[in-house]
Amino acid sequence: MYQACYGIIMTSEKITVQSLYTVTDEELMLMSSQNPELRFERNANGTLETMPPTGGISGNREIKAGAYLLNWVENQDLGEVFSSSTGFRLVNTAVRASDAAFVAKGRLPEGWDEEEDKFIDRV
Repeated sequence: MYQACYGIIMTSEKITVQSLYTVTDEELMLMSSQNPELRFERNANGTLETMPPTGGISGNREIKAGAYLLNWVENQDLGEVFSSSTGFRLVNTAVRASDAAFVAKGRLPEGWDEEEDKFIDRV
């Protein structure tokens, strides 16, 4: 394993972890699994950010939006729904997690749910 150097920048809005090199998908997944109390996202420049927990009102709205989305997608058989902990790799290499996400049928690669758990490519 490697030893990495990180600088931590704290502001009133967020904590940014700046690495001296670009963090790979595998490293980001490992960091996330080893620190379940933190939510990491990667910017296009390789900078990592931790996402703070939401308050009660925001968390309530997030779960309701996800539940409504899930019910609608499943009732219409439109595709798959993902939670706020799912990382999506964007075209610019950033990895982001939305409050809830929907991917239409046919937009996910065949067997995506049978492979090793990994971030989902923007589709």
